[in-house]
Amino acid sequence: MRRFFLDRQGIHSDIPTLTGSDVKHISTVLRSKPGDEIFLFDGQGYDYHARIVNITHKAITLSILTRYPSTSEPCVHIAIGQALIKARKMDRIVRQLTELGGSAFLPFIAQRSVVRPDGERFSKKRTRWETIAIEALKQCGRSQTPHIGPIASFEGLVSTSQTYDLCVIFHDHKREAAPECFPHTKQRITRVLALIGPEGGFTAEEVTLALEAGFTHGYLGPRTLKSDTAAVTATAVIQHLLGDLGRPQKDLDNAKLF
Repeated sequence: MRRFFLDRQGIHSDIPTLTGSDVKHISTVLRSKPGDEIFLFDGQGYDYHARIVNITHKAITLSILTRYPSTSEPCVHIAIGQALIKARKMDRIVRQLTELGGSAFLPFIAQRSVVRPDGERFSKKRTRWETIAIEALKQCGRSQTPHIGPIASFEGLVSTSQTYDLCVIFHDHKREAAPECFPHTKQRITRVLALIGPEGGFTAEEVTLALEAGFTHGYLGPRTLKSDTAAVTATAVIQHLLGDLGRPQKDLDNAKLF
């Protein structure tokens, strides 16, 4: 089922209207016509069933039939703090984290970061990542656009640990099996922050700072992963252990915590 993005403001306007590249796809590729029905999402967790009212070469006007909350959003809020790396790899991380159910993408500068864009360059990158995330939402069936944060310092990101139920720093300084990274607790873990280092990893000083702020060790196996691979792997591990990856919906409320 093809889904199209129309932000909340557009959906609730007097005449909901699709513009841009989706117009050509709907009219030319799908050969849709007035009276046909399509599905939309608003980037804020809701899906819509709509009917096409009119089609021109620049716009498609719609009538909203029904609105309903998405059933594809994750039960755990996973924020990935990613040390800045090369642009194409960052693009890939944003896409794949969105597909896996990541809720926030928080770029930061680590001690070993090579990429350090200025404000204008980063603004363009952030806009690009938002576009990539929306395209990934269309494909994977989610309806909530992940939050993409501004560039942070490592220290600044670590200082937010109190707003999460669990914080993990993935590194190779201490090798543990992944399930041991998660504390034995009866508390329902719903907000997780995971930090991924640049190529070359975190320094011992950074690891110590994170542990002092309440982070726990994270380990992704005996093989050395590239930074972008580690980000995707960490998200999948967290979703498997604490979220909805590989589990039927009926089991989630009674899921055991590691």
